[in-house]
Amino acid sequence: MQKTIFISIVSHKNEDLIIENFIHFPKKIKEFRVVITILDNSNSKELKSSCLKNNIGYILNERQRGFGANHNRLFKKVNPRSEDIYIICNPDISIKPQELYGLVKNFSSDIGSARSYLNKNKNLLDFPDRYFPYFINFIISIILRKRLHYGSNLNQQSPEWISGSFMIFKPDVFRALNGFDEGYFMYCEDIDICLRAKKKNFDIKLNHAYYIEHNAKMASRKLFSKHIIWHIKSAFRFSIKHDKIFGLTMANKKNPIQI
Repeated sequence: MQKTIFISIVSHKNEDLIIENFIHFPKKIKEFRVVITILDNSNSKELKSSCLKNNIGYILNERQRGFGANHNRLFKKVNPRSEDIYIICNPDISIKPQELYGLVKNFSSDIGSARSYLNKNKNLLDFPDRYFPYFINFIISIILRKRLHYGSNLNQQSPEWISGSFMIFKPDVFRALNGFDEGYFMYCEDIDICLRAKKKNFDIKLNHAYYIEHNAKMASRKLFSKHIIWHIKSAFRFSIKHDKIFGLTMANKKNPIQI
């Protein structure tokens, strides 16, 4: 039976990125069928038209939901089988078909991702070596612009958590975790689901043999924005929920990541 790669993407006025990165993505990569589904929060006529013309799944969100609620809805909509692959993907991610094929063909963990670059041509790496933070880590990242709970992104294959910008799940693992905690509106859902996965002894792996590019906008790093408010609320929820109020994670004391 042919396996399917389900790629779920939520658009918040991201039609240009989605059209550029995914509208013409192959529907089949060797033995895998590829199904892309878009959940549109902005009622974009251009996006809807492009999806319909190119046989891309399109769903108009009738009301605003948070990141986790949106992706939980998409998962229920596509309802992948146990043998399929389910991928949560941001509109600002680009991945070549051959990279996706290699990544999925060699996917053996419960949750995973690829090596992430901010700019592949410049060899500029993203920072996926992440360790579970305490509340003070979030405050430091906002005030001092340093993420002490981020590592060097060189050889780490088993980070404690991976970014929600690109997450690969075995469908049964996503089901066992009941998806994302919808109590978060935006931010920290990825940390939360990875911590819950660790508690259930699911494994999380990065495959450095394959890569994605992440054109990150870093909206949560702008002070006095709604994104900062969402981030702080989510950080507090995560810290209370998982008893991580008091403490400090130092992934790399000599050279903390500058942001």
